[in-house]
Amino acid sequence: MNRDADRVVDPALDGMFRADIPALLRRVVAIAIAIGCPTMLVLTFVLGPDDPLVLWGYPPIVGYLVVYAWVLVRRPQQALAFSRTTLVVFETAWIVWGWSRLAGAEDVRQTWHGLFPTYFLGLIVFLIVSGLVMTSRGALVHAAVVLTGVLVTGLGALVGRRDVGDVAVDVVRYVVFLVVIVLLLQVLAQAKARLAVAEEAARRASEEAGHMRDIAYLDALTGLANRRRLLEELAERSQQVSPQNPVALVYFDLDHFKEVNDTYGHGVGDQVLCLVARAASRVVRQHDLVARVGGEEFVVVAPGTDRDRAVQLAERLRAVLPQEVGEALGLQITGSFGVVLLEPAEPPLAALDRVDALMYDAKTSGRDRVISPG
Repeated sequence: MNRDADRVVDPALDGMFRADIPALLRRVVAIAIAIGCPTMLVLTFVLGPDDPLVLWGYPPIVGYLVVYAWVLVRRPQQALAFSRTTLVVFETAWIVWGWSRLAGAEDVRQTWHGLFPTYFLGLIVFLIVSGLVMTSRGALVHAAVVLTGVLVTGLGALVGRRDVGDVAVDVVRYVVFLVVIVLLLQVLAQAKARLAVAEEAARRASEEAGHMRDIAYLDALTGLANRRRLLEELAERSQQVSPQNPVALVYFDLDHFKEVNDTYGHGVGDQVLCLVARAASRVVRQHDLVARVGGEEFVVVAPGTDRDRAVQLAERLRAVLPQEVGEALGLQITGSFGVVLLEPAEPPLAALDRVDALMYDAKTSGRDRVISPG
């Protein structure tokens, strides 16, 4: 797992923790529209008459951001591709704009300071967005290209100008500042990657544990509790049973089931067992336990059920099983039932022996009946 955690630039892994990108992009664009667009519109009216770049550049940017928001909301399947294209277009325009402002300025220092905060904050936002729409490696390469472009165009705009050494230092200083931001974003991305890997490993471990638990406690064919689960349930219930809290056991065996397998095959026999399991699960209460203990034998553990109500439950099952199987497969299937109450501290196997003996009495008495003591 440690090796996986270090592979934060793996595109497949990146995809795993960027599953919520559309929601994140919506937030980012909402912030950009809520803050950036009104700001640019105000600057258009204030600075536009004296600055053609602002006058003719800001309105299209505002319109593009509105279209961008529409794509994210109405065409989410195209959000990533559109976002990457938008990012490249805006960054290129942003860098060219910064270069043109410095290259054409009469007072370079004043123009440089005038680029704050819109120009510089814009580049920071672009770097943050690149981490959302690109892989970790792609975002790092992309940031290197952007920072190189800022450095080259910024210094290039100063070539041949006099007394601008301090501005050149500021350009380098700003690029170093952006490098720090990029490195911090990479650290956050790696931390998120490791967290995502840990969460994925925990999810898989939980699924595996659940699968192993199912193997240990569930019957593979019917999905009912198996014998092991039944014995644990009986051991626990026998410690809780009392006259005020009776626990009933209903044990039933399908009549002439061997003939079904011999005549129609084991595939049909399996269908019968699954239909019986489904019918029994529907008849019992939610907190009752239905188990298949082997072959065509089933047990219902019904806490809080006295003898009379347990017999009624068995009679309902005896009536439902032939109907369920008959409607689905056209076969006549009946069951023989034994009913007992669990005794305090009674060993599970002893309880099963008692109720099994009653079920056998139902078999020898003609089958398709319920037998319970006194």
